[in-house]
Amino acid sequence: MRCIGKGAEAARMFCGIMNLPPPPTKFSKYNKMLLGATKDVCDATMKDAVKEAVEENQNIRDIPVAVDGTWQKRGYSSMNGVVTVTSVNTGKVIDTEILSKHCVCKDKKKHGPV
Repeated sequence: MRCIGKGAEAARMFCGIMNLPPPPTKFSKYNKMLLGATKDVCDATMKDAVKEAVEENQNIRDIPVAVDGTWQKRGYSSMNGVVTVTSVNTGKVIDTEILSKHCVCKDKKKHGPV
């Protein structure tokens, strides 16, 4: 269910309809574990891409890049977006940034609405 962007409730409903055993009860625990592993691999891969781009540019850190961004929805009503930085020489992603107009943080009461 994770692959299609659905959560624990959708997984329970799907398993019930298909007469399958229910999904693990610790769905969010496994999601957090996968997120941590994914972030680690992503960071390591982007560091390697930066090293490769610098080496290809004769060890000069001033490398040509292409920056592209997109929002989840068209127009100005979107709450989420992403920006990627890609090396022009290698074509590999060297950095990403996730953007959000919505604050989901522990200290939200201190900061107030966004």
